[in-house]
This record gives sequence, structure tokens and C-alpha cells, in this order.
Amino acid sequence: MPFKLLEDKKTFAYVNSDFPKVCFLHGWGRDSSDFNLIANEFDSFVFDLPGFGKSSKPEISMSPKEYAQYLDKLIPPSIEVIVGHSFGGRVAVYLSEFRNFKKLILIGVPLIRLNLHKNNFSILKFFKILNKYGLISQNLLENIKKKLGSTDYQNVTGIMRETLVKAVNDNLETTLSHLSIKTELIWGEFDTEVPVEVAIEANKIIKNSNLHILENESHNPLISSYSKIINIIN
Repeated sequence: MPFKLLEDKKTFAYVNSDFPKVCFLHGWGRDSSDFNLIANEFDSFVFDLPGFGKSSKPEISMSPKEYAQYLDKLIPPSIEVIVGHSFGGRVAVYLSEFRNFKKLILIGVPLIRLNLHKNNFSILKFFKILNKYGLISQNLLENIKKKLGSTDYQNVTGIMRETLVKAVNDNLETTLSHLSIKTELIWGEFDTEVPVEVAIEANKIIKNSNLHILENESHNPLISSYSKIINIIN
């Protein structure tokens, strides 16, 4: 896939048209190649998001909304549809606040936090309390975070770890209630990272949305169900 270095001289995107209509945003720890089987069916603009793929890391940590504000300056005015997978979907939601896109496609995106285990006491929270009162050191707390944290958390450091924490703590529920753009929610039936229950609740909150559950799929259906996703984008 041919890449283009964008105006900021830091971010790369695959661009197959002078007037791209569909912008694709990949998930955390991924890159634009996730959309290889989908992008060439459209006039496409496919980011390597800052910090991933060929693109340089951001100079400071950014929340999903700050990612959107940054990317908004780089996205061509011809874009009509935004497609976001997982983390990229968080960014896509905020981008839809800045421009009048025709359609928003969200694939396995952690849009809201379900309190399925709200009565369970967090072990990490317990150690944070001990640290707050000086009962354990900051170094010990960091080691505990590494052991208890997700694979994504363990695999990044510095600015990108701070960025991941901001993403995990981001709550889109209020933003979703204000969305008026036509929104297509695409979920894998057996997604364990972002359960289907999240999509069902988001579908209730977003005024103009449709939910598509892909049978026998998990969190990343971009390859095995690419033809179904193409049909939904169309």
C-alpha cells in the first residue's frame, strides 16, 4: 500500500484517491494494514494513527478527543464517512462532533463502561490506596500495575502508556446521546474485549443507529468478515 506523509510531517496515511470519501481509523497497537481488504473498495484515506505503524509518537499524551482534534486538521474535506475499529472508533466519535459526515461506522468500540462487576473490589484500587497513604512505594505500585494491567498496558511505556490510560478512562456515554449522524455498529458475536452488551446499550443511546452482530466473530472481524463490513459501509 502506498503511503503519504501528511502536512504535519509526522503522520502517514494510505491514500488511493485525490478525493477520498472514506476515512479509516485502526485500533490500539494496530496500523492501517488492518483495512487492506476493505480500503481499496472505496476512495480511501487510511491513517497510521500517531504512535502506531509508520507515524511518529505524539509529543505529549493525548485523550481520544485530543487525537480527534489533531487528526481533524489532517483529514481532507472530501471525507464523508468515518470508520473506526476499537480505539479508532473512540476517536471517530469525537471527529463526528467537528464535521458533518454522512455516516459513522463503529466496529467493536469501547463506547461505554458497563458496571457488570460494580460490587467487586478492585485489587489495583486497594494498592493505589496503600500508595496514597505512604504504605507502599511508587515503584512497588508501578510493578503491581505492570503485573495486573492489560497486555496493551504492559507493552507500552511513557507517553503511549499515558495515552492508553486516558483512553481507558474516557467515557463516551454523554457524547453518544448527542449524536445525530447515521451510525452503524458492527460487533463480533464473541467479542470478549468489548462485549456485545456494550453495543446493545450504545444502540439504545445513539438516536440514529443500527446494530449488526457478526456471527462467530470476535473483536477484530476486519479480515474474516471484510465483505460484510464493505456492504455495511456502502
